[in-house]
Amino acid sequence: MATEEIDMSYWDVSWGEFNEDKNSSIFCESHPHIVNSHGIWEVMTFKRGMNFWEYPLPNLEILIFSTFFIWRLLDISFNKIGLRVPRFTYMMIAGIILGQTCHFSNKSWIHDIFFPDDNRPKVAETLGAFGFVLYWFLKGVTMDAELPFRTEKRSSVIGFITVIIPLICGSLTFRYRERRGDSSILRMEYRLIIFLQSISAFTSIDTLLKDLQIKHSEFGRIALSGAMVTDMLAFGVTFFNAIYYEKLYGFMQTVGFCLFVVVMICVVRPAMYWVIKHTPEGRPVKDFYLYSIFGIAFACFTFFNKVIHLFGPAGSFVFGLTVPNGYPLGTTLIQKFESFNLGSILPLFGSLTMMQVDLLRLFKESGDLIRMEGQIYEVISFILLVNTTKFVVTTITAYAFKMPLRDSFALALVLSNKGIFELAYYTYAVELKLIRPEVFTILAAYTLLNSIFIPMLLELVHDPTKRFRCYRKRNLGILKDGAALQCLMCVYRPDHIISMTDLLETFSPSQDSPMACNILHLVELVGQANPMFISHQLQKPEPGSTSLSDNVIISFRGFQRQFFEYTSLDIFTSVSVSQHMHEDICWLALSRSLSLIVLPFHRTWSVDRSTVISNDDNLRMLNVNVLRRAPCSVGIFVYRKPIVESHMAKSHSKICLIFNGGKDDREALAITNRMRLTEKRTRLTIIRFIPKSSEMDNDEWEQQQSINLKESVTSIVGSNIKENDAKVTYIDKAVSDGSETSRILRAMANDYDLFIVGSGSGIGTEATSGISEWTEFNELGPIGDLLASHEYPSSASVLVVQKQVYIHHTKSQRRKSF
Repeated sequence: MATEEIDMSYWDVSWGEFNEDKNSSIFCESHPHIVNSHGIWEVMTFKRGMNFWEYPLPNLEILIFSTFFIWRLLDISFNKIGLRVPRFTYMMIAGIILGQTCHFSNKSWIHDIFFPDDNRPKVAETLGAFGFVLYWFLKGVTMDAELPFRTEKRSSVIGFITVIIPLICGSLTFRYRERRGDSSILRMEYRLIIFLQSISAFTSIDTLLKDLQIKHSEFGRIALSGAMVTDMLAFGVTFFNAIYYEKLYGFMQTVGFCLFVVVMICVVRPAMYWVIKHTPEGRPVKDFYLYSIFGIAFACFTFFNKVIHLFGPAGSFVFGLTVPNGYPLGTTLIQKFESFNLGSILPLFGSLTMMQVDLLRLFKESGDLIRMEGQIYEVISFILLVNTTKFVVTTITAYAFKMPLRDSFALALVLSNKGIFELAYYTYAVELKLIRPEVFTILAAYTLLNSIFIPMLLELVHDPTKRFRCYRKRNLGILKDGAALQCLMCVYRPDHIISMTDLLETFSPSQDSPMACNILHLVELVGQANPMFISHQLQKPEPGSTSLSDNVIISFRGFQRQFFEYTSLDIFTSVSVSQHMHEDICWLALSRSLSLIVLPFHRTWSVDRSTVISNDDNLRMLNVNVLRRAPCSVGIFVYRKPIVESHMAKSHSKICLIFNGGKDDREALAITNRMRLTEKRTRLTIIRFIPKSSEMDNDEWEQQQSINLKESVTSIVGSNIKENDAKVTYIDKAVSDGSETSRILRAMANDYDLFIVGSGSGIGTEATSGISEWTEFNELGPIGDLLASHEYPSSASVLVVQKQVYIHHTKSQRRKSF
C-alpha cells in the first residue's frame, strides 16, 4: 500500500478536521495496490486483509446504492401522499439520514464505511463533484442563451429589484451590527450570506420549476427570465467586488472572464451551429461531437478554477449556454447524460455534502435561538431579514406589473428558493476557508428547510392547471393596423396541408396586413423512439434522403412564394406521443408570442358528404386539450372545399360571419375583418340572431336592427369596416328558439364558401335554445356544431373561433386572492 502527499482536490475538504492555517492545503492519501478485494479467499489464504468495504470500488458502490435507495424511497413516498419536492432535496435528506445514522456509534462498520478514519482516497467525493459540474453544464445546455435579450420589461425589473434591494438592506444591517462590535460572524461570512441570499440562482429556480412541472408556462418564463437577470447581476457584483477589494488581481480576473465569453460567442457558438447544420434531419449527432463537447465542458471548469481562480462550475455553465438548446444537439446531450447523472452521480454530491452537517451542534444551540443570542441566532435572523425583504419587494413589484396577487406571492416564493447552487457554493467557500464549518452547518440546514417548505407553499398559492395562460392579451382584437398576424397552423395528416394553405390564402397577406406564419407538423411517436422537435430553419435532410415533413415544407413554401414580400415562414416538426402533443403546440405559441392557433377538425367527409372518411379521436382530444390550455386565441377549421378559387380570376369568396356579440364572436369578427381588408374578392355577410319582438312587424323590426348591427360592428373593428360597404351586408334575423336558427342557416347553406362563428356564439340565448342539448361536439359550440354536422346540407368550410382565455387582474380577483 503506497502513501503519497498531494494537494487537496476540489470539494475534498474534511470539515471535521478544519485547519485554520490559511496556507495549508495538504493531506496524505493511501493507495491500495488493488481497488477491490478478492472476497472470502483473501482471508482464507492470507489469514489477514482489509474488510471488503475498505477497498475503493466496493466502498463507492455501497455509497452509490445507499444514497440512491434512500432518495428514491423518499421521492416515491412523498409523491404517494401528494407532496412534490425537488429531487435534489431528497438527496440532501438522504445525506442527513446517513450522517446521523453513522454518528450513533463511532466504532461501528457503518461509520467506517461513510466516515473512514484512515487516508483512503476520496473517490466518492470526487465523483460527486464531477456530477455537480456535469449537472450545471447540462443546465446551461437546457437554457436559451438568447433569453436575456428577449426578456420583457416586467421580468427585467423584477429580477433587478429582487437582487438590489435585499443587497442594500443586508449591507446596511451588516454595517450596523459591525459598528456595535458584538458580531460573532466574520466579515467574509456576512458578505457571502448577503450575496447568496439576495440572488436567485437560475439552476436552483430551473430545478424547482422543472420538478414541479410548471417550467413551460407564462409564470415559469417570468420566473426564469427574472432568475437569469439576477445571474447576470451576480456576475457583475462578483467582478465589481473583485476589482474593488483585490485591485489589479480582480481586474485581471474580470479581463480573463470577458475574453472567455468573447471566445464562446465568436468561436464556440458558431461551431455548434456548424455541427447542427452538418447533422442530417432525423439523424443523431455523431458521438465524436458529443464527447468533444463533454471534454471541453470540463476544460472550461479547469480554466475557471485554476487559471482565473473563479467558481469552477461556472465555466462549464457558461460553456453550456453556447450549446443551442433543443433538438438535435441540446436534446441529445440531455438524453445521453442527464438520467445517468441524476440517478447515480449527483446524489453523491448532495448526500455526502449534507453528511457533514452537525445536527447535534444545531440542537444544542437551539436554545440560543429561542433566547435570541449566540451565533445561530445571528446567522438565522440575518438570513430571515434578507429573505423577507426579498419576498416583500418581489411581491410588490410583480403586483405592480398587473400580475394577480396569488401569482405575485408564488413568484416571490420561487425567487426565494435555495437549492443545489447555494449548497455547492457554501461547500466551495468552506474549501477556500471563507466560512467556518459551524456556519456552514447553519447555512446548509437553512438551505434544506427552504427547499422543503418553499415547494409546499407554492402548491398552496399557484394553480399549475393554468400554466399556459398568459397575463397579457394575445388575440387578434388587440392587433394594431399594419401589425403582423402571428399565427400557428397545425398539420396532423397529409390532407390537412391543402386545407391550411387554403385558409392562409384567404388572409391574402399585404403591406397593410403582413403575416408571420408558423407551421407545426405533428407526427405521432411509435415504438421506443425518443421525442423530437425539429426546426427546419436549422436542419436540412441528408443529401439523397427525404424528410418526413417534405410535403409540408414544399407546400407552405409555395404559399410563401406567392406572398414573399409580406409573409415570414417558420416550419417545425414535433414527434411525440399523442397525449403530449398539445403541450408542444401551447409551448410553441407561448414562446413565440403568437395570437392565433389554427387546428384541423378531427372528422373528414367524402366530397359528396355521403360517408365519413376519417374520424380521429386522438385528434379530437388534442383539439380539446389545446382549447383548454392555449395561451392565445384558437380556431378549429372544418374544411370541405376551397374558399378561394384561385384559377377563376373573376370569382368571389363569400364569407358569412355569425355575430351574436359574445367575446368569441368579437374575435371571429377581428379575423373576418382581417380577411376582408386584404382580399379584394371577398364578399362578407354579417348575420345576427335576435329574440323576436311582438311590438312591430318582423321585416320592419329586422331592418331597424340591421342598422344597429352595423353600428355595433363598426365600434368593435374601427372605421375600416366603413370602406367598401357594397361588399358588406348586415342581416338581423328574429328567432324564438334554436329550431328557427337551424332553419335559417339551412336555407343559406349553399350561399357561402366559408362560415365563421365563435364557439360561444348564442349560448344562453333564444338562438341556441333547444339545440344546445343536442350538440355532438362541444368544442365547436351549438352553432358551430350545427354548421359542421353531417346533416348540414352545405359544402362550405367552417372556422370556429375561441378567444384567448388570459389571467385577468381585476379588483374582484384581487379580493379573491386574499
